[in-house]
Amino acid sequence: MLSCINTLDWNEIKPYLLKLRYFYFLKTSYWLIISAEVKRRNGWKCSCGERVGLQVHHLKEGNEHHGEEHILLIGGLVKGLQCLCEKCHKNKHDSTVKVKDAEKRRQRDNRKDKILSQLPLYPQQIGENEIAGSSAILIRRMLEELEHEHKIVIERNLYDGWKVRRV
Repeated sequence: MLSCINTLDWNEIKPYLLKLRYFYFLKTSYWLIISAEVKRRNGWKCSCGERVGLQVHHLKEGNEHHGEEHILLIGGLVKGLQCLCEKCHKNKHDSTVKVKDAEKRRQRDNRKDKILSQLPLYPQQIGENEIAGSSAILIRRMLEELEHEHKIVIERNLYDGWKVRRV
């Protein structure tokens, strides 16, 4: 089966594969062939010794070659892809999720700081529409979080919108 993949025109196929959501990519016959080959080359077992519930994990190099994983299968070697059991695969992803969550928090705090830097000190106030940044919905969310943190005061008016000032 792997020999079939090497004969295909990848200039046509790769753009199609990259447009797929990852969930659907994992259901393609292309990925099923690649994952079966990775598992076969790893002796149908995880590094912990488990032989049930095997999955293939993309390492950093594997992510760089998404849609052309077949080039990572060089001779008898496998680069950028790893055969793991369900438990080990979950553990790998849990550690990366923590890093992603911390990065999202940092970016959110930076947005709040930018909004806060635009707000005047007491007693002056400005309208929410005068705040530069993201969409109006996101600005309102950030303003509500800042109010919850006791960094700003929001005067809500049904007709005039919100007036905001720093505490």
